Amino acid sequence: MLTQSYRTGYNGPVSATSSYQLLPATNPQLPAQRLCRRCKSPIDANERLNKRYCQASCRAFVWSRAHRQFSSAITAADFENIRKQIKDFEVMIKQRVLWYALIGTHPSFPIADKIGESIFPPKDRKTKRSPDETGKICFSDTPYYSFTAFFETPRVPAVGLYQVKVWLEGDTAPIVTAQYVEVRKAFPSVHFYDERTGQRYTLKGEVIPPKEPKPPKPPTERRKRKLAPQPEREASTERVSEVVPAVVAQRAPDAELVELRKKFEDERQRFTKERTDLLATISREQTLRRDLEQMLLRATSIPKPPARDDGSSRLRAAEKRALDAQIKELRQSLSQLQGRVTELEKDKAGLTKERDKLKEERDALKLANATRASQIITLEDRAKEAESDRTELTATLPAVERPRDELASTPPNQAAPAATAVPAATAVPAATADAATPDAGTSSTPPSSPTGIVIHRLALSGNLTPASSPKSGPPSLGILGQSQRPPIRGSANKKHKRR
Repeated sequence: MLTQSYRTGYNGPVSATSSYQLLPATNPQLPAQRLCRRCKSPIDANERLNKRYCQASCRAFVWSRAHRQFSSAITAADFENIRKQIKDFEVMIKQRVLWYALIGTHPSFPIADKIGESIFPPKDRKTKRSPDETGKICFSDTPYYSFTAFFETPRVPAVGLYQVKVWLEGDTAPIVTAQYVEVRKAFPSVHFYDERTGQRYTLKGEVIPPKEPKPPKPPTERRKRKLAPQPEREASTERVSEVVPAVVAQRAPDAELVELRKKFEDERQRFTKERTDLLATISREQTLRRDLEQMLLRATSIPKPPARDDGSSRLRAAEKRALDAQIKELRQSLSQLQGRVTELEKDKAGLTKERDKLKEERDALKLANATRASQIITLEDRAKEAESDRTELTATLPAVERPRDELASTPPNQAAPAATAVPAATAVPAATADAATPDAGTSSTPPSSPTGIVIHRLALSGNLTPASSPKSGPPSLGILGQSQRPPIRGSANKKHKRR
């Protein structure tokens, strides 16, 4: 066994109640000092053996670096469900959706009650937006995300359900729909905010203090680069030596290299031309899209001309209002029907479970009925066997009555010799007749067997004991004479006897 030496902080002896800590002596066999995996700081020897970090901040730093998710990895495919639901909403209302926004509440109930709902993107504040179709990231203060021109993915602070707010084609005012979409990716740089005050909150409910405005930068002058004057070089008088013809022939380019170079130059020119054409096409498409957006904005911002003061215009306006009311009622009816369909589906699922449960109960009842049928068949067989035993006993009854009468007429002191004179075949019934008492007669209640068959008691006269005598028990009639169940074997028999 290896032994370790210890030293104390002083030269005197160490008692059991001493407050001085024992320090391990320098031993090459002792393990090396443990270091933190994050900051490489030493870990105290008194700490637990599986400790890997010196403090909680180091452990949290390593964990966050191993489990962090980059916002650059979020793509438009993560929000495909939102685009599909808005498309279905377009088909349902038969109108185009130009822009959309999402309405959500803070996950903490106290903060949600305090600040209410938050709309993303926020209005009157420039925020960062997702990349457009060209991959360019920009900042905008528009209170909506683009949907028709291109699908602009939302930026929300938390994953969950958000209500959809849309701008329809031909309508200047937005509409808050009854549609809820599931956002599966969130951005930690986005926060919930109060619509009234603009105060932002973290997911934990902490208030984010507003940033102080940056002071204006002082004007700076552009520094001009000053070059130092360079000395003039004198003309060289050295002459270049003539090149040897062999060297000239060696330096001559190869025909294959010349062809490859020409081929590469042609491909480069072709690629340059294609790139130029693509850039021109992209610029034309961007210009066309910008013009269309401006035209759309002008068309939506232009006020409608006042209606003429005639009966036809008023009639059309009334018809339009009636149609709008009908459309609104139909939307409400559709939402109610959707809720009813959901309730019916839930009821159907509950009825299906109840049906399965009843099927299981029916199968169990069938199994129990089959078991009882087999038991009934077994009891009928036992009853038949008991009937045959009773017939045999009835046949042997005359042979038993004769010795009984002889024993009844014999005095008590001569009962034993008379009993020995009985043949061997009737010895057991005679002994039973000797133990009988004259109290039993033909009018006694016939016993019943476990099978439910009534067994009539034999009309025996003489000194016969009753069938319910605790000393002699029932007459020896086989299974027909048993008024109680047979004894149970094993340990259960002992329990039965204790009773």
